[in-house]
Amino acid sequence: MNSAKELVTQQLFFRRELSERVGWLVGVRWVAVAAALISAWVLRLWRFDLPIAPVVGVVVAMTGYNLMFAIVVRRLRRITPDHQVPFQICAHAQILCDLAALAALIYLTGGFYSPLTLFVLFHIILAGILLDPIYAYLYACMGILGIGLLGYLQAVGALAPHTRLFEHAIYHVGHSPRENGVLFIILATAYLITAYLVTTVKLSLRAKGRTLLRFGKELDAANTKLTALYDMVKQMAFCADYQELMDSATQNTARIMGVKACSIKLLDEQRQTLRFASNYGLSQNYLAKGDIDISKSPINQRIIQGAFYTIGNIEEKDYFQYPENVRQEGFSSMICLPLKVEKRVLGVFCVYSQARFNFTDADVDFFALIAELTALAMQNLKSELNKSWFLQKAAHQLRSPLNAVDSMLKVLRKAYAGPLNDRQAEMLAQCERRIESLSLTIQDLLKLGIKRADTAPAELRQISLAPLLAQLSAVYQTQAKEKGVHLAISLESGLPAIMGEEKLLDDLYTNLLSNAIKYTPAGHQVQVTLAKEDPKRLCLQIADTGIGIPQDQLPRLFTEFFRAENAKAHTDQGTGLGLAIAKEAMDRLRGTLHIESREGEGTRVTCYFPIAA
Repeated sequence: MNSAKELVTQQLFFRRELSERVGWLVGVRWVAVAAALISAWVLRLWRFDLPIAPVVGVVVAMTGYNLMFAIVVRRLRRITPDHQVPFQICAHAQILCDLAALAALIYLTGGFYSPLTLFVLFHIILAGILLDPIYAYLYACMGILGIGLLGYLQAVGALAPHTRLFEHAIYHVGHSPRENGVLFIILATAYLITAYLVTTVKLSLRAKGRTLLRFGKELDAANTKLTALYDMVKQMAFCADYQELMDSATQNTARIMGVKACSIKLLDEQRQTLRFASNYGLSQNYLAKGDIDISKSPINQRIIQGAFYTIGNIEEKDYFQYPENVRQEGFSSMICLPLKVEKRVLGVFCVYSQARFNFTDADVDFFALIAELTALAMQNLKSELNKSWFLQKAAHQLRSPLNAVDSMLKVLRKAYAGPLNDRQAEMLAQCERRIESLSLTIQDLLKLGIKRADTAPAELRQISLAPLLAQLSAVYQTQAKEKGVHLAISLESGLPAIMGEEKLLDDLYTNLLSNAIKYTPAGHQVQVTLAKEDPKRLCLQIADTGIGIPQDQLPRLFTEFFRAENAKAHTDQGTGLGLAIAKEAMDRLRGTLHIESREGEGTRVTCYFPIAA
């Protein structure tokens, strides 16, 4: 069933069509007036016996009432543009005036035998297009009665035709009554068939118009939902822990689906109970009952097995463990779907509506997509948290023995345990360099692991970025000078503050700048610029003329431990974690990072920071 809003939209659409056509009819009548005058003049030139004065009088009358209708239509459009009845009355008045003028012209050009009787068809067509179908048949019957009455009066001699326009046999006044009857039947049939064809086509087009309006409305609704779903998925991608992700999912789902409440219930390890892990719109009384025993909830039993469930009218008590709570919340319909990744069910995702039979098949399909994306996001976040835990654990386990080995190597190299020959000293120096490289890797692993294990959102505050970058850059001026690399820093003054966190900005900038200097040969340059990109963003660029990156390896830059082949050949120093740390920091700062590079030409890293409101 169409909603009230859709019906109003359809009515407004067809009202506009009527108001436009009523004005269009006034314009067409000006053409008809001109055509009538030209035709009368041509017939006089061709010496037809035409009463020019009465014909001109009729045309003048048409001009007068057309001027009146032009004024009326303009006023109606200004005063009542969305009311249909005044325009319907105006259309009826125009058609009746035209039929009256046409009747006069028919009488002046031969009466029953006038060729102008065919012009009644045009008004039947207009009535069928502009008005309800019944009026097309009404005006057809009026035309039939009028022509029939005129023919009868002429046949009995009560009304003599004003003139005989044509001498052709079909229009000759000397036909027998039987022949006149045949002509009348043919004309009446033409009127009725025209009314039938026009109304049939009009109703078909009107139905197609309603279908197009419905499709347009559905398309707009689908586009709105997909846009909202995209925003929801993007927001969940920034979530750092389970609770934040689930709360975002329930809140956004309720908004997108247009329902009162939404909940996520997760299975326990024994798969016997469901606990409310996140909810939006549910009262504390509803949640106070605690965990749900799956054995006492037939609905949840089915969902855990992988089926979805929709209820259009919640009435049966056996559906729920606590049916009285459901009634108190005012829920009338709901959809419940399993939260699952592949074949593994994580829990149950539900939306609740106060309206009965609120959900269509399309709603169920769309909610299934939301549930699938939410479960996938939860699984991905769990994998990231597990990976972070492993990185941090492994780094902690490696750091202590590695420090011990490094200490013993220093003891040996300094000859505290006895003198060393040159060969032995060189071998120990190589070991120390390897140990130093491993230590850097462990430090980066710990740094990356801490960032990913820190599930709390970053505490961002307003920071003036230019002074912070100037302070950090001073450390790298000496490093660049020693390597023979020209480091140019250009930071605009008076830039607006951003929302940031100093430790994250430190990690981001130092990793990017140290990489640029490391992979830029002596005699080349690194340029750092900070400027206002647009009213909403600051742009930080770090561009070098170094070794660059092969195009086929650009997509892997943010992968942990990845180093391009030419980077390995340039220097053995590097862990392959710097860009991963920078990307992690940028994500938590709610900014974006882009890298452009060509092998042998250099690399440009661009960071966009949202300006603080």
